[in-house]
Amino acid sequence: MDWIAVAASVLYQLGTNGAFLLLSALGLIVILGMMNIINLAHGELMMLGAYTATISVQHGLPFPLAVIVAFFVVALFGIVLERLIVRRFYGRELGALVVTWGISLILTQGMLLLLGPFMPPIQIPGGSVAVGQYSFSDYSLIMIVVAAAVLVALWWVYNRTTFGLQARATMQNAAMARALGVNSDRVYMLTFGLGAGLAGFSGALLAPTTSIAPYMGQQFVAPAFITVVVGGATNVITGALGSSLLLSLVRTPVGFLFGAFLGLVALLLAALIIIRLMPDGISAWLQKRLDQRVRAA
Repeated sequence: MDWIAVAASVLYQLGTNGAFLLLSALGLIVILGMMNIINLAHGELMMLGAYTATISVQHGLPFPLAVIVAFFVVALFGIVLERLIVRRFYGRELGALVVTWGISLILTQGMLLLLGPFMPPIQIPGGSVAVGQYSFSDYSLIMIVVAAAVLVALWWVYNRTTFGLQARATMQNAAMARALGVNSDRVYMLTFGLGAGLAGFSGALLAPTTSIAPYMGQQFVAPAFITVVVGGATNVITGALGSSLLLSLVRTPVGFLFGAFLGLVALLLAALIIIRLMPDGISAWLQKRLDQRVRAA
C-alpha cells in the first residue's frame, strides 16, 4: 500500500506541475507563438484575470462563472490594447518588447494604487482525496483536466475552424493572406484578444492557489516563456504540451526527493539542455521525425 501511495503522489505532482506550466503558458502560446510578439505583460494579464475572478467571487458570483467572466474581461482588455498600442509594433519585435514591458509596469502600479497591495484570497474549492499518508486536492485534479481540455479546444480552433485557417495563413504570410481576401487586421485583433483572454482565464484558475497581489504575475512569466521556447514555434500547441510534460517529468522527481527549490533548478537546467540539443524546440524535432517516417514509408 505504501508504494501505491508514493506512486499516486508522484503522479499527482507530475500532473500538477505540468498543469501549472501549461496554464502559465496558455496565453503566451497564442501571442508569442502565433504572432511573434514578445509580450512582457503576460504575467500582468494573468494578474488581471485573478483580480477579476476574486472581485466577482466577492460579489457573490460562483467561482466557475467568475473564471469565465475573467476570460472575457481580459480578452476585451487585450482587444483594446491591441487596437490602441500593440498593432503599431507588428514586425518590430524589440519595440513590442519594450512597449509591453511598459504596459506591465503601468498595470502593476495602477492596480497597486487602485486596490492596494493585497486582496483577500479565494478559498480553494472542493476538498481532498487521501491515499495512504498522502492527501490530494480535488481542485488540483480539476485544474489538470481543465488545462488539458483548454489545450484540446485551442487545437480545434486553430485546426478545424475558418478563423484558425485564416490565423495560420496570416501568421505564415500576411501579404499573401490579404491577397486572398483575409482581413489580417481582424485576425491580429482576435488573436491577441484570445491570447489575453487565455492568460486571464489561467490567472483566474490559479488565483485560489496563490496570493492576490499586483506583482503576482511575475511568478508566471519565467515558467511561461520557458515552456513556450522549449516547445518551439513549428507547432506551438504540440510544443507546449510536449515541453510542459517533459519539464514536469524532470522537475517532479527531483522536487519529490530533494525539495521544491532543487526541482526548479533541475527544470531550468533541463530547459537549457533541451534548447541546446533542440534549438528549434520540441515541436520542430517531432515534426522532423514525422517527416522522416513519411518519406521512409
